[in-house]
Amino acid sequence: MASFALRAAGASAVATDFEVFRSALRAGLDVEQCAAITAANASASHLDTWKLFANRLEQGTDLYTAVFDMRRAADSFIIDDLAELMLLARAHNWLGLEYLLGLRARFYRAWSRDQLGAASRIKAATSVGALAAAAPWVLVVLLLARPENRGFFATLQGVAVLSIGALLTALALFVSARLARPRSISRTENSNDIDIALHVAQRVELLGFLLASGLPLRLAVERALSSGQWSGSPELEQFSELISAGQSLQEAAWAVRAESRNERLNELFTKLAISDQLGMVDSGEFYDLGQALREKWLVQQAATALAIETKLLLPQVILSLPLTVLFALYPSVSMLSSSLL
Repeated sequence: MASFALRAAGASAVATDFEVFRSALRAGLDVEQCAAITAANASASHLDTWKLFANRLEQGTDLYTAVFDMRRAADSFIIDDLAELMLLARAHNWLGLEYLLGLRARFYRAWSRDQLGAASRIKAATSVGALAAAAPWVLVVLLLARPENRGFFATLQGVAVLSIGALLTALALFVSARLARPRSISRTENSNDIDIALHVAQRVELLGFLLASGLPLRLAVERALSSGQWSGSPELEQFSELISAGQSLQEAAWAVRAESRNERLNELFTKLAISDQLGMVDSGEFYDLGQALREKWLVQQAATALAIETKLLLPQVILSLPLTVLFALYPSVSMLSSSLL
């Protein structure tokens, strides 16, 4: 699992790759040429994926198959999103892909900055934890500097105490290392409660893109929202079922909104219902909502990083602090025990 620093570097690299692809699009190149240029300048994080995609297109593979191979090789929510962007853009508005890539690049830049800040804070907390784990052993060294204490630690009981201390220290460092790792980002088909905001944002922006490309509202909703797998969002899953059953957008949206407690999704359902009722659609509203959902997800990510900083104190409080007390009291307890015997 990647660290926060590696994730920050990866997000920044993805933004750069998207900007390269976008620049090639702006120059009027076709998808094969765009892929080749991006592969030639791709960052290390997704270099193999871009090369595979470029090679498939160069060999004459159709875009759908090339994108499928790209998604399978990358196994990443980032490439999943890019693949869907390219397929919809090829079908409806290839030039509009430039705008969407620009949105994605700015988002990944923002995510990279947040992750870099979290990496700095967690590194500081980890360093403090390492010092706390070393504190009992510094105390042992100071105790052993006095000749009268050496005999207590040279006994079988003393060796056992030191061995227990070594195990507790190793356990504290191991737990801290595990806690310092960021949670992996789920993909759309198995989204969790936190990442659902990100995946919904991607689909809402696709909805805005399809509407801007001239698709009727219902068709755009079916392709952008109803076609997704929403295991992490019962509201969208219910909405998709109602649409598939033949209900109007207005009826389905109001029905789901009446039972939903998610403010952002309620805003989406309200916009869909009113747009369907009035017959007037503003694609910009859905772009804005998608950006708001992304910002919500970034806030959740920042909160998760802050929670990790707090959790990093637990191994030291539970393990290292009692160990320091044990080492400090052991010579005195041993001396008292010997005198009583």
